Amino acid sequence: MRLKRIMYRSFAVNALLIVVKIISGFLFNSIALVADGVHSISDLLSDVFVILGISHSFKPADEDHPFGHGKFEYVLSLLLGISIITIAYNLGKQVIVNFNDPIQIPRQITLLVVAFVIFIKLLLARYLINKGKEEHSEIIKASGMESFSDMISSGVVFLGIIFVYIGDFFDISWLQKGDRVASLLIALFIIRIGVNIILDAIHSLQGKSVSDKVCRVYEKLIENVDGVMNVDHLDMVAYGPYFQAIVDIKVDGTLSVKEGHDIAHNVHELLQKQEKICHVSVHVNPGGEK
Repeated sequence: MRLKRIMYRSFAVNALLIVVKIISGFLFNSIALVADGVHSISDLLSDVFVILGISHSFKPADEDHPFGHGKFEYVLSLLLGISIITIAYNLGKQVIVNFNDPIQIPRQITLLVVAFVIFIKLLLARYLINKGKEEHSEIIKASGMESFSDMISSGVVFLGIIFVYIGDFFDISWLQKGDRVASLLIALFIIRIGVNIILDAIHSLQGKSVSDKVCRVYEKLIENVDGVMNVDHLDMVAYGPYFQAIVDIKVDGTLSVKEGHDIAHNVHELLQKQEKICHVSVHVNPGGEK
């Protein structure tokens, strides 16, 4: 399955970056880099949630779920947002408690590590967001947003370490706390991302329409069905990785009920065969004579 392959790649990258960040943070005396590594754990958790969501969302329809299980990914997005906020809260709390502890100056190689991390996370974030849009997957886009937040937080770490070096060089004590201030900013940024993911999931649970560009693709398919004079209206609603389609078609008003029904049936069958569509409803409007 394409979506799972996408997320397995993300999982592998995030697992590698967690190891690089946390080990480098401890070896090179950077609290902010360790904090950034903790942020990446939320990315890894995001990947696990996405993989679970994809597995469940693609289950076929059953008696209790006639439209399938597509909205399950929105529930997981909510849980992901909550877990991200929880991680950020604990991270910020720990930094505040230890804010006045003796300062350790990070080694200069830390900057190279952070620059490498920023580059890799930028590539991963763009990959996930683009794939999420291509596959119309809300949860993959959410994972891409989380990866983008990780890249931004790494940028904050980079600046924090620079401030530490400046403070150490000029013997400015408050600048020497730049590493810790960066950690607090990371925590706040993670909370913001978590809130955005939760709001997007709630919006999708309420029923989010599919873009006009996607609808036009299906309209052209319907218009090519023999007997369809026009597509009067097409509503498509995202249902997890799937779409629900409600379409009004115009047919020749002089046709018999049976003939009009057959045309509607052909439209229904055509749409139901599309990989992304889980439910179809077709209404027939009578038109003028051909």
